[in-house]
Amino acid sequence: MDFVKRIVSGDFSASEIKRYVLAEAGIFWGLILTAWLSYPAEHHYSIMSHTFSFLGTWDPQHNPQHWYFFSMAMAFWSMASVPLVFYHHRRFSLISRWGAHFGAFLLLLGCIGTLGVACFPDARGQVIGKLEWTHIHEKAAVLVAIGYTLGLLWYGRMLLWDRAACALRGRPRHFDHGRLAWPYLFWLAVTATAVSNQVIWGIRYEGMKKAAAAAGTHIGSSWGESLNTIWAFPLWENIVIYALFIFLAWFTLAVPNEIPRNAEQRVTV
Repeated sequence: MDFVKRIVSGDFSASEIKRYVLAEAGIFWGLILTAWLSYPAEHHYSIMSHTFSFLGTWDPQHNPQHWYFFSMAMAFWSMASVPLVFYHHRRFSLISRWGAHFGAFLLLLGCIGTLGVACFPDARGQVIGKLEWTHIHEKAAVLVAIGYTLGLLWYGRMLLWDRAACALRGRPRHFDHGRLAWPYLFWLAVTATAVSNQVIWGIRYEGMKKAAAAAGTHIGSSWGESLNTIWAFPLWENIVIYALFIFLAWFTLAVPNEIPRNAEQRVTV
């Protein structure tokens, strides 16, 4: 029981955190692969035309028989991430207690959003009144994006502050800032590419609409016209989700494995 409490609270040893991250990745992606393989072949699932969440919807055109594998995966990811949030909190408290509290709060919002995505599939059907499953799913997905994006950026800011404090004030260095820069560069590069891609597509599509109107021809929706091209939203949504998972695992293994139990020097962020 003490072992379970220690793990849930994020108090991992150096060897335990490596095994935990590996087990989390194996179970999560194993369930996602199962959802993908069980997706009806005649529905032609592809990241070029299907969002990540389409693996877990019971709508007839998607995965009506085995949608629950996706929900199991997302619920597992949500709950398995909580000990990692506490693991990061323990380490970032070396920089600032309240800063670590706020970062953990944001990441926990991301975990709650992930659980919401699991519990409310991107499917049609009323839940309460006119509110459909997909409506709640979309709001949960927004919470995931807000929680993780702001939380990780906040911790990035704390690392920059800590680096400056180490250089200017000569305070003890607990973090390998260079090592932690690599997962951030990876994540920011992928995210920035995805966002810029969708902005450029929006501009291109507006031009296409005007050209179609001038020629008197029909043009499909922005979503439909982009599918199966480099501009497809599903493609970049999938890539961003893959990148987020890779970042979280990389980031977890890049923070210091061992921390002093009584860190006296802290810097206010």
